[in-house]
Amino acid sequence: MASNKPPTTTHGQLVAQEQLLDPDFSREWERLAIARAVAARVIAYRGDRGFSQRDLASLLEMPQPQVTRLESGEFNPSNATLSRLASKLSMEFTISISPTKREPKQITKKAREQADAKIESGDSVTRFSVA
Repeated sequence: MASNKPPTTTHGQLVAQEQLLDPDFSREWERLAIARAVAARVIAYRGDRGFSQRDLASLLEMPQPQVTRLESGEFNPSNATLSRLASKLSMEFTISISPTKREPKQITKKAREQADAKIESGDSVTRFSVA
């Protein structure tokens, strides 16, 4: 029996379609790659422990709306915020910035390939990983 339901489109498929159709969207999506990687890790941390945003805010010694902003993935975190997450949540961040025309020398090939975010901007590439 054939289903009359339309095929389901995944979030990734929608994003890919939008990137093809809208160069401004594509640039903004790439610009916020680090924010989305951090948001995903913070949300997972909170969920794994059954914390509310208020619980996490207390642990991080920051206002709860700042946790909401961090988890939205719509704002790149500052170095101070990344430092706070590292010290309070035992997260580790690696940021590599190198020219686009050469492979970075300070991180391994595996680390380059497994980066949570890769942002190409002009003549440089930023790779970001969180563990």
